[in-house]
Amino acid sequence: MDRGAVRARHATAAPSNLPYHLTSFVGREAELRSLKGLLGTSRMVTLTGTGGAGKSRLAAEVAQANASLWPDGVWWIELAATDDVSGAVVATLELPGRGSAQDVVASWLAARKALLVLDNCEHLVSECATFCQRVLERCTQLNIIATSREALGVPGEARWPVASLRDPDALLLFEARARLVSPDFKMASRNLDAVTRICERLDRLPLAIEMAAARIDVMSEQELLSNLNDRFRFLTSGTRTAPQRQQTMAAAIDWSYRLLTDHEARLFRRLAVFQGGFTAESAEAVCSDGIETNLIDVLARLVQKSMVVADRLDSGTRFRLLESHHEFASGRLRESGELDAMQKSHYDYFSSRHWEPVESANFWRAVSWGRDNVQDGGLGLALEIADSDFGDQTRAGNLILDLLEHSKPSETLRVKATMMAARLAWRQADHIASRKLVESAVSMARKLGDPELIARALNGAGRMYETAGELALAGQMYDEALSILSDSTNQVLVDDVRNMRGLLAITQGDPASAIEILSPCVASARSHNDPPRMARYLESLANAQLDLGQVDEAAESWKESLTVFRVVNDWFGIIWSLLGLSLVAAARRQDDRALRLAGAADRLAREYSLTTWSFRGQQLEDARKQALHRLGTKGRGEAALKEGRTMTTAEVLEYALGGERPAEEVLTDQGLLSRREREVVTMVASGMTNKEIAQRLFIAERTAEGHVERIRNKLGVRSRTEVATWAVAHGLGPTKA
Repeated sequence: MDRGAVRARHATAAPSNLPYHLTSFVGREAELRSLKGLLGTSRMVTLTGTGGAGKSRLAAEVAQANASLWPDGVWWIELAATDDVSGAVVATLELPGRGSAQDVVASWLAARKALLVLDNCEHLVSECATFCQRVLERCTQLNIIATSREALGVPGEARWPVASLRDPDALLLFEARARLVSPDFKMASRNLDAVTRICERLDRLPLAIEMAAARIDVMSEQELLSNLNDRFRFLTSGTRTAPQRQQTMAAAIDWSYRLLTDHEARLFRRLAVFQGGFTAESAEAVCSDGIETNLIDVLARLVQKSMVVADRLDSGTRFRLLESHHEFASGRLRESGELDAMQKSHYDYFSSRHWEPVESANFWRAVSWGRDNVQDGGLGLALEIADSDFGDQTRAGNLILDLLEHSKPSETLRVKATMMAARLAWRQADHIASRKLVESAVSMARKLGDPELIARALNGAGRMYETAGELALAGQMYDEALSILSDSTNQVLVDDVRNMRGLLAITQGDPASAIEILSPCVASARSHNDPPRMARYLESLANAQLDLGQVDEAAESWKESLTVFRVVNDWFGIIWSLLGLSLVAAARRQDDRALRLAGAADRLAREYSLTTWSFRGQQLEDARKQALHRLGTKGRGEAALKEGRTMTTAEVLEYALGGERPAEEVLTDQGLLSRREREVVTMVASGMTNKEIAQRLFIAERTAEGHVERIRNKLGVRSRTEVATWAVAHGLGPTKA
């Protein structure tokens, strides 16, 4: 805007120099409403967030939508290219007067009800803080909105983090910007998945989405998605008038990176060694070398400056880099010459830890580096992953076979790895490969003469022979292993062999003996506080209980095992437990439920290439046929099977643990809430924590967290308090505990 236009606006009732945007503002309606209320109680509001999050556009929209609140003027002050805050205000408003620029501003605004919008304060945090505090003290009717990568620290400042767009808003923004270059573009079923994945890859950041959508005139949605593998080359703005720092995503991030201190920049680029997030503990263990100050303090400053995201969960705080930041930091890490040292530190840390579901990506990244950089090729770490990460057993099996061929492990480790490869082949129903591998492992173990190693190999051999239908030979393997372990203090190994012996007894038609064998295994794992092992034994025990007609006991065993399997991400255990609960429902003549669970388990089994235990498979088939027959020929049974196959994994797990079938969503004036979500809203209103909600609904705490997050998104609110307020207003008041 030229100076003449500014003078003209001085003469109007509500002068303003707010930037005029040629594109529509999309989404963030709830934030606009909340920010208006916040400006009524806080004289200064700072919008914080990473580059490209849309802070400036949101600030302009808030100011424009509420301009009537400030009859003496709404003024936009662009600070990106200056180092003098007061001088920029004087120049923009063309203020007369003598003395320091700050005094001129304060004198002119002293009696005015006005708004200043200070845009891009991150490189002048201290100067902006000083300016804001002094003019707010002298100008009692003044409001200030600031945008910055970090808060300014002014007394009374309200901080508003500008997060990534919600899913619906991200899609709407993509569609709106794509239509600018391709007027016929529209969201439809054919491109919904691709555009959703594009927005997710871009962390749902408005700037990145706009840059990607601008390419829709020259490539398809799928081509856009593929090109995001080289996002910094690809994501450039076609708008020549955009600020230089916003013309590419790399420039937007580099703007922030250059404002970091040496310690902050060093830690930021080192954090790129993590995959899938990290904890403060792991960051300190992996990245602290050469950072001569408290690393946790440095990490906290990176969070404050919107370079690192802190996800505060009930289980603790977990940190992550947005994907664009991660790619940028990776480039800086390579340039620094620190990459090899950081990868070794990362490998050393994770190879010394037990596998955790939340750290799955970090374990896989570590073992990938270890293949070419450590003596055993990372085989020891690969076994830890294969024994625990049930999310990708095919990948784990291929990795172990590759490492067995190309690495030089100890003979003991080679035997253990061969047995693991045999187990994974067995899980994938490759019985020929499984038999060959397990017999090789037994032969190697006998040559080494280690009793426990021999017992492990025999246990694996017994499982393989049992699968092949050679039950007598399988029994010999288990019995020899137990004989070898008769004086062993390794209770875990003893229980593992007993577990297999108990399952064999079930197959041989002796469930009473199986219960005698398996009950002590469950008790042992429970007493040693080993939930994954306990769940494994409970699942075995449930099969024996069902065969003895102890239906209620079997149901409780399978529900408890399913609860644990879900937490540890054991998909094979999950599927087996779902199949068991389907048999329980069939035994209780709950035919619809039996078929839904069977349908869901069948879908998951196909997804994970799992073949059902042959002994149990025939029972499942018989139960399915009987349920379909009892439900008649009107399609009710097939509908239940189809419903089970189409239920989401979260829905079927909740349903299996005692919940109702997924209900139709209920339309409210704030969005779609399912029946379960309305139930959760009521519990939030009563002050219950996620943990308490999970216990009440018999679901995992992580599932409860997901419910609350989806509810906040649907209602367009930011906190549990706002959820509770909405609940009371809509007749969903507190429930009694």
